[in-house]
Amino acid sequence: MKSRALEELTEETLGTLSRAGFIVEEIDYPEEGRSVDVVGRSGDKKVILKVVYDSARVSKREIEDLKKLSATYRSSVLIVSEKYWKTEMEDDVVYVRNDIYVVNKNLLRDYLLKSSKPIVLNVRGNYLVRISSKGFAKRRLELGLSRSEVANRLNISREAVYQYETRRSMTSVQTAIKIAELLGEEVFEEIDLLNESMFDRYETRAESPLLNELLSLVNVRDAKLYSFTTTPVDAAIVKDEKAVSIVRLTGFSKSEVELKADNAVKLTSVTRSTPLFIHDERRIERVGEALREILGE
Repeated sequence: MKSRALEELTEETLGTLSRAGFIVEEIDYPEEGRSVDVVGRSGDKKVILKVVYDSARVSKREIEDLKKLSATYRSSVLIVSEKYWKTEMEDDVVYVRNDIYVVNKNLLRDYLLKSSKPIVLNVRGNYLVRISSKGFAKRRLELGLSRSEVANRLNISREAVYQYETRRSMTSVQTAIKIAELLGEEVFEEIDLLNESMFDRYETRAESPLLNELLSLVNVRDAKLYSFTTTPVDAAIVKDEKAVSIVRLTGFSKSEVELKADNAVKLTSVTRSTPLFIHDERRIERVGEALREILGE
């Protein structure tokens, strides 16, 4: 059961997305160990969010499912939280948990409603800023400075300056402050939350005999399979950017079936996926036929 603080955080997240023009749905299945709390879409842009009071409470299974959901639905994924490992999160810092961005409600609001993009990352406790290689080199040349002069004034090696200009690099906030004083903040890369938080590939094998049997019947060519354990959808098959979401409704009570099916519809509706419900495992061949028809096999 959600605490009042978590309910308020979820409501604020839904409200921010709505005000930013997103169609939104709240997901509340499964009741425990859920990787998706909010799903939204604005035009072709989709986002899936886990909302939690402390991001340390997000399990490895939920993290894995978030990445697979991103690959399945071509969606951005974010964790919205108030704390990062029991520490209050800063409004202008993007935290990183297993490659997934973690932000607080204020940063999300400013990003979506004010187009304010942060530049500071917290990676394993280190505060870092990304350097724009082209921007760094351009600004140095505009100021008529040699690499040696920049290195001396920043108290770093000439090799470090060369690296800033030739590859994507990060530096500490302390060094970034010196760089800003010398070259300006335009040499830093902004963090574009929704455009940087997508996972293209995260393929796994089916984790249940039923899904393995379904796949053997279908034998869809050039398709990718994603299997989930913390969402109302049990698995998905993706081919040519068309996603079919498989939802098993057997072995549950009537109320559980209704809750799971309702949440699966909300998730697939917003992500524009085709839901495929399995009501009777004895008719799995008919489900396979329906799947082949949907995917054009």
